[in-house]
Amino acid sequence: MTSTSVTAQVGGKIRRARLARGLSLNELSRLASVAKATLAQLERGQGNPTLETLTSLATHLGIPLPELFSADSAPQPHVTRADQGMVVRDDGLVLRLVHSATGERALYEIFDLRLAEGTYESDSHGEGVLEHLIVHDGEMLVGPHDRQVHLRPGDFISFTANCPHSYESLHGETRATLVVFYPAHVPDRR
Repeated sequence: MTSTSVTAQVGGKIRRARLARGLSLNELSRLASVAKATLAQLERGQGNPTLETLTSLATHLGIPLPELFSADSAPQPHVTRADQGMVVRDDGLVLRLVHSATGERALYEIFDLRLAEGTYESDSHGEGVLEHLIVHDGEMLVGPHDRQVHLRPGDFISFTANCPHSYESLHGETRATLVVFYPAHVPDRR
């Protein structure tokens, strides 16, 4: 990381902390005994602040000094456009994978689901696998064969997908978002 990018990172963190605490440039300048012009320059990612200046600002913002230098932990936003994403099924039940995330204990897959009128079967996905679905347009029956639920726009269902289940669009095309949760111990997801 270059000194310019470090200064910009530190300045950004100071500005965000100042605003989060509802302080103006004048107030923080006065509290920390730092010239307002120096503080404004630092928040713009410019200048060469002394350790004394940074220590005073961190103290009056209530944040540890090392936190000013630590990398931002916020990940970049993930965007999948409407014409992107892998279609994993397309037989009247179109499942377009828009995002997947793997954690230490699980895998999540998020699908844009489009369902033509009719019934579409799905096998068991294994122990501990959960499906979460929210309907946006249309009406459908969803769930394990013996516990199907009638859903309309805005309705949500969550069920264990460890047995055969189905999706049935009742009146034309149905659109929904499907999130599938696979615990880490499930070796074969499909």
